[in-house]
Amino acid sequence: MALVDSEAVGSASLVVCDMDTRPELSPWLAAVYVLPAFRRRGIATALVTHALAQARRFGDRHLYLWTDSAASLYRRLGWHPLGEEPYKGKTVLVMVCDLQT
Repeated sequence: MALVDSEAVGSASLVVCDMDTRPELSPWLAAVYVLPAFRRRGIATALVTHALAQARRFGDRHLYLWTDSAASLYRRLGWHPLGEEPYKGKTVLVMVCDLQT
């Protein structure tokens, strides 16, 4: 969770599975969200970076996510696309981050 002056302004989670159509992929970065008034301040980057460090600490080799709107953010942070597919009524991009680099 990201706090600014004790106010929760963003969050991110690590979960076993975030895409029921891809149960073979695990674990996942999920629910990355920053309140609109606090966007473009590096908060999402800090949340993702912290989540990656936690996944490494847990011994994970890869981390996965899906996005329909923030692929450029994740690409800048070293994530790579696995492919696009339909999910929950929209086309999403499934991405992977190699935690061993």
